[in-house]
Amino acid sequence: MIDKYRSLPSIADVLDANRGEGPGFNFMRLALAILILGAHSAWIAGKDITQDWVGLHGLFLLSLVPAFFALSGFLVTGSALRTNAVRPFIALRLIRIVPALFVEVVLSAIIFGPLLTTYALSDYFTDVRFFEYFGNIVGRIRFELPGLFEANPVPHIVNVNLWTLKPEFYCYILMAAMLALNVFRSRELFTGFLALMIVVATIASYAFGFGISEGNYHWTIIVFFFFVGCAAFQWREYIRLHWALFAASAAISVAIMSMDRQLAFLVTPFFTYCVVYIGMLPLRLPKAITRFDVSYGIYLYGFPIQQTLVSQFEWTHHNGLVLFSVAAPLTILFASLSWVFVEKPFLKLKPYVTGTIRQKAAA
Repeated sequence: MIDKYRSLPSIADVLDANRGEGPGFNFMRLALAILILGAHSAWIAGKDITQDWVGLHGLFLLSLVPAFFALSGFLVTGSALRTNAVRPFIALRLIRIVPALFVEVVLSAIIFGPLLTTYALSDYFTDVRFFEYFGNIVGRIRFELPGLFEANPVPHIVNVNLWTLKPEFYCYILMAAMLALNVFRSRELFTGFLALMIVVATIASYAFGFGISEGNYHWTIIVFFFFVGCAAFQWREYIRLHWALFAASAAISVAIMSMDRQLAFLVTPFFTYCVVYIGMLPLRLPKAITRFDVSYGIYLYGFPIQQTLVSQFEWTHHNGLVLFSVAAPLTILFASLSWVFVEKPFLKLKPYVTGTIRQKAAA
């Protein structure tokens, strides 16, 4: 049995065969972004969602953000190990996340806010919520702008997707700290510490309600999905890929996710295996699509665009499918513009951040 397991292709084998990239990860990012856009449509349009977190549909919704974080942890670890230093790692994360976020926040507050608010402009620009909204750029999350979406089925909230910025920034800060302390460079030490923390978190969840929330998983649980993704990359030579392992991991994930929320921390390794397995599949997008990495932009712009449509057009109310059909093309358009004019130009700074340019000059 052990010999048969060792004969299976590993994650590292697939990465090596694809120039260090998981062939299905681009597909996964785009699919998850669109699925989250679709999952929000009925809620934003005003459908009764009290039963949305029940049954398999509820488990599906519950899995979307964890999949993003497990995927992110896996991919970011490769970057962290390549840079092998705190400063370039943080710089790379900032140039990937902050420019598009900055533009989205500024557009919401300075352009669309004044056009959509029910407040007088003098009151809008002097309201404390206007100034606080810019804190989203640095992870100080605020959902409201003065006078926006007051009569919407989901009132006041401009962009609920920003809630994931807090755990994302925490993940990067913790990873940087572990890089500085050499914890992250030792996969044995890192994995042992992570396993201990999963056990401690589960005990604390039962004893004190740690990480318990309604609906989506609490952000503390999301952080664990990220770091289990990190561990998966670190052990990539030893983790084998097979559909039976995927099926078993999926079954265990569904079983644990159906149980008490206190057990949520324990699902992370099984669920992460499922995410990585799919990411290793040859799910290649057409080249015309891969030229535009719009998944982040879809995630950023989807919710405010849907809220705006609902606030302006009565025919979008109570019909999530109609709202999604109209919002999706607009969101993809904004995401494409974000990629072409904001994200891609900033990513050209990567060689300067990693020192590649200086090394070539020295040579």
